[in-house]
Amino acid sequence: MRKLTLFIVFIIGPLAFLQSKAQTAKVEIKATATVLDNLQMVSIRDLDLISPPIIDQKISVSPIFSSYAGLFKIVGSPGTRIKINYLRTEWLEEQNEGLGKILAEYSLSAGYEDNQTQSFLLTPGEAIVTLNTSGILFVWLGSELDVSEATPGLYLSEFVLEFEYI
Repeated sequence: MRKLTLFIVFIIGPLAFLQSKAQTAKVEIKATATVLDNLQMVSIRDLDLISPPIIDQKISVSPIFSSYAGLFKIVGSPGTRIKINYLRTEWLEEQNEGLGKILAEYSLSAGYEDNQTQSFLLTPGEAIVTLNTSGILFVWLGSELDVSEATPGLYLSEFVLEFEYI
């Protein structure tokens, strides 16, 4: 995502609004633009919800401690602040019969190095973070699935992670 800052300055002479046949108005427009580097996200590892055990009708994948967590790397301008938005919870419905439901609750942690256990939890739903001096932020995706109302079948979800410079 590109952020474009555009400054436009209008300089209008004092007689611009009193135009007559003998007077002319002078208008100068100065525009400057600053374009920051694009933010990029690289998927390193998908969230694995098949392998973890089901305990008390829940599948839990911690973004800090579980080896099943998804991993992304965000790359941008060093030391800049970004906003990360994501859907915190959603209901997944079985696609064929439509009888079963699964409640998914997502969580994210982030770190300046690829060291998951040293990562910190992000504010649920929307987080403000700063990229490190190399312009990198690692993000781990975890989830807790309540499968108590699930029936056998196909459940689909598309986790959307939005991020932008602020």
